[in-house]
Amino acid sequence: MMPVTRTSRTTAVALFSAYYPAHGGGMELACADLAGALVQAGMSVEWLSQRSGNLPDIPGVRCTPLSGTDMVYALSGVPLPMPAPWSFPVMAAAMKRADVAIIAEANFILSVIAFLIAKYYRKPILVIQHVGEPSTVSNLARLVMRMGERAAVRPMLRRADAVVCVSPVVARHFADLPQSHFLTIGHGIDVDGFRPPVDAEERASDRAALGLAGERIACFVGRLTRTKGIEIMAGIAQRCPDWTFAVAGIGPVDPTGWGLDNVIALGQLDRVDMGRLYRASDVTILPSPSESFSLVVREALASNCGVLCSPQILETDSGLVGHIETESVDIDEPDATSARFAAALGRHARHPGTGARDYIVEHCSPAAVHRRYIELIGGLATSSAGATR
Repeated sequence: MMPVTRTSRTTAVALFSAYYPAHGGGMELACADLAGALVQAGMSVEWLSQRSGNLPDIPGVRCTPLSGTDMVYALSGVPLPMPAPWSFPVMAAAMKRADVAIIAEANFILSVIAFLIAKYYRKPILVIQHVGEPSTVSNLARLVMRMGERAAVRPMLRRADAVVCVSPVVARHFADLPQSHFLTIGHGIDVDGFRPPVDAEERASDRAALGLAGERIACFVGRLTRTKGIEIMAGIAQRCPDWTFAVAGIGPVDPTGWGLDNVIALGQLDRVDMGRLYRASDVTILPSPSESFSLVVREALASNCGVLCSPQILETDSGLVGHIETESVDIDEPDATSARFAAALGRHARHPGTGARDYIVEHCSPAAVHRRYIELIGGLATSSAGATR
């Protein structure tokens, strides 16, 4: 990682997210990278989230797990963790120690509570918004999310000191709100870890390390939920027996239950093995109808792995045109969608080329992305300190 600008004084940051990276979401992985960058810039970071698996091991970052339940996700695949009431004093204590509060995503109960506590202690608030239009396939869940957006999300974004939208897709969704404190900043990509294979020998070694074999390999990376299109992947794999499909992620859908010999369930991989998976694969498939940014697409391109996904990805960055292949996605018609993707996969015969990686390196450099955050957070802390004198 390239060096980042250090702050002139220690700024204490309290970072609140619904989950830690062990839950497998792109937003949480981006939070981990940001937390590490803030520490490198001389800030102190306390990360509070509901416990989900192992805590992240980030040098200099203090992780404070919160008690609660994730029953809704376990039953439906819709992420909706609910913190326990006895977690509130823990959140308040962290807020008192902080100069700035960062809330990753306003759409969660924990985020609303953190926002109210920050307002009570008069701490400047930065909200990082990853979600715009609700993407869940459940009509009931969409209704609940829209009600929550009207009752909580929009008021929070309106009253935050700064709001970062991770892509133009999200920014357009909230374009009717006052824009003076809104910015659009994407996620940084570890372009050193996500890189093309050095040669055929390394690619073969990566395949062997993951237990993958076959002439042509396609991978799926993400939460194993209907919203992400995992059920469509089953149809694609059934229609393409000459491909090996490596599925990386966790969630309520179990690919081993499909009974398909050409599907390998890898579970949740660490970053090193994720790099191996992209290098080992000919194409990454993401049949999700709605993505606000998609780390997966950009990690694959940085690794010179082909990408087959929905056209909506292009709304996050029109510069991806020519670097990815797209097919329309209809979650409510998985057979028709999987048939289209299978046909496209049958035509797939190329890697995206070095131009795709060059584009990702230029536009998703961690140093450039995190420098904008560091300057923004430093400004919030300075303004707050001046207001309290």
